[in-house]
Parts: sequence; C-alpha cells; structure tokens
Amino acid sequence: MKRRTLLAGLSLMPLLANSKNLPDLEKIAEHNRARQQQMLKALAAQKPGRIYANPADPFLGDPAASQVVIYFTDFNCPYCRRMDVVIERVASELPDVKFVFKLLPLFDASSEPATLYALNVWQKQRARYWAVHQSLMQGTLPLDQHAIQQTARETGTQAWLNPGKAVRLALEDNQALTDELKVFTTPTLLLGDRLISGTTDSATLKRTVRGVRNSAR
Repeated sequence: MKRRTLLAGLSLMPLLANSKNLPDLEKIAEHNRARQQQMLKALAAQKPGRIYANPADPFLGDPAASQVVIYFTDFNCPYCRRMDVVIERVASELPDVKFVFKLLPLFDASSEPATLYALNVWQKQRARYWAVHQSLMQGTLPLDQHAIQQTARETGTQAWLNPGKAVRLALEDNQALTDELKVFTTPTLLLGDRLISGTTDSATLKRTVRGVRNSAR
C-alpha cells in the first residue's frame, strides 16, 4: 500500500472511533478542519525556520525573500513532473519569491532512495543538484536503482549515492511535517495559510502567489 493512502486512511480512524452517527462525524471533521486552519495561520505568521529556511531543503529564488512558497513533491509522482515545470517558470518570473522543495517518498517505495540521494547531493554538491533533480524527474516511472545510478553517473554525483544520518533526519523531518499538516498527496503547495493540492498553470500560480502577498500587507 502506498504510504500516502495508508496515512490518509489512518487519519480517519479517530473520527470513526469517536463518532456515533453522521452528524457526530461531520462535527468532528469540521473541528479538525478548524484546528488545521489555525495551525496554518500560525505557520504563516511565525514562518518557523524548520519549514521556511531549512538548509536541508532545495529551493529556487531569493534565499532572503520575504514571501516563501512551500512545495511538497515526489520524484515518482507524474503530476509533480508537470508541476515542476510550472514552479521553475514562475520562480524565474518572480525572483523575489523563494520556492522551497520538500522532497517526499509518498508515491512509491522507490521514491525514498531517490529522495535521499537528491537531498544528499543538495547538501554535498549543490551546484549539481538541479541537474540531478531534472534527471530524476525525467526518468522512467517508477524510478529504480538503475535509474538513480544512471543519473549519478551522468551528473558526476556517484559519491553521494549513500546518504548519512543527517540526510535521513532531514527526510524524517519532512515526513513529520506532512503528518502534522495532513499532506497526503503530491503535488501540494503551502502558500500563506492555504494548502493547495494538484497541478495548475503558471499564470494561475503567479496570480495566487501575488494574491497571497497582497492579502498579507
């Protein structure tokens, strides 16, 4: 079972256990939505470094930007492959916005070795990271060890195929964050206090980013 499906199912179990009928279930669900929205508003206001300025996370744009968009993505997610193109285009057109990539192994079991390898490259040889990222995003799905090793050979990053403890902890932190925010699918964007799942086009994303910026003023 895919991890995202398992997490989504587990998240419903407390609701089912505590509810006696449909109105109870709806009331509990509404309470949980309100609690999540409060948490998102707090995150948007406080911008904790663990999420918005974690050196373990790849990013595009100005590292000191006041506006930060969090992008949850998976190398094995076909929709993320479309969204990556949109993110890269918007990042080039809005250089004063920072796009933080939260790499996750939600879609397939083979996502984890690809994610750990990519995060290791980001930490050890950052100049090669985006070549690695794009190669993995263009590989045949699902990615296998052969595809990862081929990317490493083509990008000269074979030395970083075996990540250490720090990289594994960085991935665990990202996974803990998705559990807290109840992000069970990719691609998902965190813009201000809004979680937006699914793909979009560059024009729509630019309008949304600007709208969040204007509403924060």
